[in-house]
Amino acid sequence: MASINDVFNELQAVNGNLGLIHADGIAQTNATNTVNGSVNTLDGDVKAGFTATVNALNMNAAIEIEAVKLLFHLTQQADTMICTLEHISKNTCGILTQATIQTHLQKAIAGELHTLVELTKLAHPAAALELEHFAKLRAEIEHCCPPPQMPPPACTYEPCKAPKPVDMPDLPNPYPHQPG
Repeated sequence: MASINDVFNELQAVNGNLGLIHADGIAQTNATNTVNGSVNTLDGDVKAGFTATVNALNMNAAIEIEAVKLLFHLTQQADTMICTLEHISKNTCGILTQATIQTHLQKAIAGELHTLVELTKLAHPAAALELEHFAKLRAEIEHCCPPPQMPPPACTYEPCKAPKPVDMPDLPNPYPHQPG
């Protein structure tokens, strides 16, 4: 049979084990509190990271919107340039066609006119001298009172519609706590 000392010693051992269990429980609670604090810190960091990511994505979206506006404006300017180049091309083609026709006609007329002048001088020598005299008088008159110049142009330029100038893009401030 066990003596009172044996029972007391066993109770002391149990009490010591309970103290160890209690110390282990406190250590576990402290470890749990430490882990809980780390999880709360991590949760805050993740939330802050997501907020920063969303803000950056919103800023990128705003920049892309402004870039699309600028691209649209540049497209309008390109359309205006194409229209102007079409006018230039059409006018150049018309001028070249008329110049070719007129050059051919002027060469033919010059040859015929030379022949007519020579025939007229042979047929009417007195009139030829009178024409030379009138030419000298006309030159003197035109020296002081020149005749009207060339006729008005055959066409007038009609400019293409140009887009309005683009305003400075409304970009977001990447550093909202600092002056833009």
